[in-house]
Amino acid sequence: MKPFGTGQIQETQNQLRHEFSEFAEQWQRTKSVWRDEPARQFEEQCLADLAPTLNRVSSALQTLVDAIHQADRVLKDPEETSV
Repeated sequence: MKPFGTGQIQETQNQLRHEFSEFAEQWQRTKSVWRDEPARQFEEQCLADLAPTLNRVSSALQTLVDAIHQADRVLKDPEETSV
């Protein structure tokens, strides 16, 4: 049986990390000049949960990739029982 390709999943995970990193850098530049109450509210209401959420998504994608690789190993060798 042909292994299930995880390249697109890993590519998406890498792109997500890269794009968020660029966004965070841009936000820091913006934040340095936008220092009023609406800026504080925007950060608190719209951005505060973004990094933790993206970290959970990235972690879930990695868990998926690991599970797919494990399934591929088991399908290749049914005697494989390690997780």
